[in-house]
Amino acid sequence: LKPKSDDSSAVTLPDRLPSGYEQLLIRNSSVRTIEKNSFRKMEKLTQIEFENNPNLGTIEKLAFKGLKKIRLIKFTACPGLTELQKNSFSGIQNQMGLKIIFEKTPIHRIEGHTFRHAQNIRELTISGEELALSRHCFANINQLDFLTVSGVVLIEPEIFTNSTRFHVLLIEHTKIPSIAPDAFSGLTTIQVIELHACQLGTISARAFANVENLGELKILRNTIGDLDTSESIMSRALKTRIEENTLECNCGMKWMTSVEEMSDINFCSTTASFRSIRSFVKAKCLHISKEVSRKSNHLPSTSGASSTSSNDF
Repeated sequence: LKPKSDDSSAVTLPDRLPSGYEQLLIRNSSVRTIEKNSFRKMEKLTQIEFENNPNLGTIEKLAFKGLKKIRLIKFTACPGLTELQKNSFSGIQNQMGLKIIFEKTPIHRIEGHTFRHAQNIRELTISGEELALSRHCFANINQLDFLTVSGVVLIEPEIFTNSTRFHVLLIEHTKIPSIAPDAFSGLTTIQVIELHACQLGTISARAFANVENLGELKILRNTIGDLDTSESIMSRALKTRIEENTLECNCGMKWMTSVEEMSDINFCSTTASFRSIRSFVKAKCLHISKEVSRKSNHLPSTSGASSTSSNDF
């Protein structure tokens, strides 16, 4: 059964929703707020969808508390929902794998502890717009199989504090000026962290260094402004793939040539004619080192300078 809420005057969900439904579709309503414990009597619910609700702007803490059988919570075309507040997805107590999906819903900020004590999440997909990930926004999550986030413009440090048992974290199609040191600190036991098709200003040193029990770090097909130190990709991962990225090349990237494959499959931007990192370093940087060395050999030595001074006297 899929009851539809069409009451244009409704500001919140009705106090007495029928208790026997397994699926609930709320479409084209004027609901503005999903209040705390909104579904407390709907113990059989497996699926809740909010579709085309332009006035929906607030999800209160513990809004979905106690939905033990829930399998899907989905928001589609809810343009007024721009912020996810603290504890709004806490206390669900789902017994089966749960999918939480935001589509065509311009989330701008996820506050700290939005998913506090969430567990057994099969999928969490957030397609945001100019999305800021606040400190601790994904903290205290126990088991999340697939986390996909797009449209990000800010990643604060320690967004994953005390979270564990993730399978894949994918950040894609974002424009981030900087990934801060310890951005992923506090996350333990994860198979894959992937940055894909992003525009990244800088990846700070040790951005991934404190992720414990990491299987694979993948940085693929991004545009990156600054990657001047190997510490930017330092991690405890069993495997690291840095491939098909476009970088603003400079001689500070010489460290990449120590890993032959990495310097051959990552490339410079248009300013360096899309050549490989290895080709750029060989053409632009090695001769500089030789020139500096050659000039250094012609500088007077300390002992020579002392001898000249003695002769002058």
